[in-house]
Amino acid sequence: MLLSLRRKFSHEIRARRWVAFLLLGLIMMCFGFVFASLATIVLAPASIETIRSFHPLALGFSALSAFLISSFWLYRGFRTAFHILDIRDSELSSRLRDFVFKRSPVHEKQMSMVALGGGTGLSFLLKGLKELPVDLTAIVTVTDDGGSSGRLRKELQILPPGDIRNCLVALSRSESLLSKLFQYRFGEGGEIEGHSFGNLFIAAMTGVIGDFGNAVREASSILAIKGHVIPVTTDNVQLSARFDDGLEVTGETQISGAGKKIFAVSLSPQQPTANPEALSAIDDANMVVLGPGSLYTSVIPNLLVPGVAERINNCRARVVYICNVMTQPGETDSFNAYDHVKAVLDKTPLERIDIVVVNSRRAAKPLLARYESKRQYWVPPTVKKIEELGIRVVATDLLLESDLLRHNSSLLAAILISLLNEQKPAAESKDTVADYDFDDDDED
Repeated sequence: MLLSLRRKFSHEIRARRWVAFLLLGLIMMCFGFVFASLATIVLAPASIETIRSFHPLALGFSALSAFLISSFWLYRGFRTAFHILDIRDSELSSRLRDFVFKRSPVHEKQMSMVALGGGTGLSFLLKGLKELPVDLTAIVTVTDDGGSSGRLRKELQILPPGDIRNCLVALSRSESLLSKLFQYRFGEGGEIEGHSFGNLFIAAMTGVIGDFGNAVREASSILAIKGHVIPVTTDNVQLSARFDDGLEVTGETQISGAGKKIFAVSLSPQQPTANPEALSAIDDANMVVLGPGSLYTSVIPNLLVPGVAERINNCRARVVYICNVMTQPGETDSFNAYDHVKAVLDKTPLERIDIVVVNSRRAAKPLLARYESKRQYWVPPTVKKIEELGIRVVATDLLLESDLLRHNSSLLAAILISLLNEQKPAAESKDTVADYDFDDDDED
């Protein structure tokens, strides 16, 4: 789709170039003939050689050449557009006719989508969405306390930059050297061992500017991202969990490593201030997407920040939850899709999920066996149980199998855009993505 769009618009770009060249030639011609006429009148007594050497004549000759060259190439370009493309691509031919005879249409305001999460799940989703016509905002959890982010958080007393960095790179408009630099991780040796350059950059920018939110904004500008990346809160918060046996621990890494069934989760401090930019983005959104990502350490923490779930409950947007394809040891052992949905609704102030997107296919046996050896299992879709909650379910094959099992980000993005376009009036809805056959498989 993107390749065909590029081909279409390249014709318009060429046409505009030659039209500009034509206009330049006409302007030069006018000035050339005016100056040539004045020169003839003023310099009539002078010799013919003086008149010939006067520069307006050269200007007029150059202008005439530009006019003829541009006319020739425009003729060839439009002949191809109007005759050949009438057969091959009537839409492009109409675009070129509109370009010549009409004003350019005013672009309609894009539909807006807000995605909440963290970890690799959110950044993987954003990679698929950034190429599509939607106004994107990523609201990112800031409770990470492991790895490079955890070290910087402890040593510099800043918010963890890791999930923010991944989202910034995911939304970068190209896989540029700068994007690769942000993901570069230093090897063995020295105090910076294990740190990524992007984390250090955001930390340094926070120190210079004095505010984490503004530092993220400046990093967004440097990477020229499409959309916005916003921390859900700028307060220094940590995640706490209470397990079925009554044990309570604080910290993401401690929660994931405990390997026990989670009874409840909370933030410390319990009343962090929600980022006003995040709340405003939710108010303006046409769709709010939760997940994919770790249920208790990426998705739920965003909803525990006071005001976030309440805004989602009352917003005009559709609320879509993307269920994970595999369980996570120590967090969602033995969970099916219904269990994921119930956890989001029961353990947060969120009161509504309109649509759940679930994977309906098991992975190949060798790859699935490798995951099961690490206590990670396929998440059954349990479509009927979710529908009994009054929630619409989109169940289809979402797997992308390589060395790892992940969602197919391109297909996932296409599904979300299709759901987003359902909200448009029929006259405004456009076929921006292919139609997909979504099978409602009920596998418990």
